[in-house]
Amino acid sequence: MSGCGEKRTAKLGRVTLGEGMPAICVPVMGRTIPEIAQAAARAKAAQADVIELRIDSLTDRPGLQEAMDACRAVRGSAEEIPLLFTLRTRRDGGAGTADVQAYEALLGAVMESRVCDAVDCELSAGEAVFARLAEQAKAAGVLLVGSSHEFGEIGDLQRAAQWLKRQEALGADVCKAAVMTRTNAEAFALAQVYADVYEQLTIPMIAIAMGPAGIMTRVGAACMGSCLTFGTAGEASAPGQIDAKKLRTALEIVQDAIE
Repeated sequence: MSGCGEKRTAKLGRVTLGEGMPAICVPVMGRTIPEIAQAAARAKAAQADVIELRIDSLTDRPGLQEAMDACRAVRGSAEEIPLLFTLRTRRDGGAGTADVQAYEALLGAVMESRVCDAVDCELSAGEAVFARLAEQAKAAGVLLVGSSHEFGEIGDLQRAAQWLKRQEALGADVCKAAVMTRTNAEAFALAQVYADVYEQLTIPMIAIAMGPAGIMTRVGAACMGSCLTFGTAGEASAPGQIDAKKLRTALEIVQDAIE
C-alpha cells in the first residue's frame, strides 16, 4: 500500500513490522510464572511471529522483579520469538493498576532492563508520560508500541484516527488502536477510518475492531494497512481473537490476493 509519505518499518527482533504479510502476535497470560511459561510454549507451537506478555494477568501491580521473571519465563519457552511487554491497565480494559506513577516507573524500568524487544504504552496514561516513555525506549533501544482502546461506545469513529496520529506525534515507533464494534456496519465503517488514516501515517499501524463483528479487520489487516494482528494459542486477551494457525491461513489467502 502507498501513503502520502514514505512509510517507515519497525524492526521487532527478527520481525519487520510494516513489511510483507501482517505479523501474528499471540498473547501470553497466566496467574503464575509456570503458567506463563506454558502459555509461551503454546504460542511457539502455534508459530507466533510475536508474543505479547500480558503481565497484568499475573498481578494487577507487578514489580520489576516479577516483570523480569515473567519475561525470562517467556524467553525460556519461546526462545527467539520477539517479546512485547504489556501492562494493560483498567484504563484500557485490562486488570492492571491505574496508578500512572507506578505504570511509568515499571515500563521505564523494564525498558532499562532490556528483557523484552518492545513495550506497549497506553496513550491514556497521559501525553507527558507517553512522550517520556517514548524517549526512554529510544535510549534503551526498545521499540515503543503506542496503544489506545475503547470497549464501550466510542461515538465518533474518527477518535480512533486521532489516537493513532497522536501516538505517532508523541514518539511511538508503532501505533495501535482497538475499538469494540457491535454491528457489521460499524466494523466496516471503522475499517474505512483505519484505511484512511494509514495514508497519513509514516510509522507502522496496528488497527483492530474488537468483537465478533470485527473479525474482518483481523483477517483483512493487510487491506487496511495494519502491520500486525492478534491470534490465540489458548486464552484470548480481547474479544474477537481467533486461533493463530487458522488466522495465518486466512492472512496468507489475503496476501496472495493483493500481491
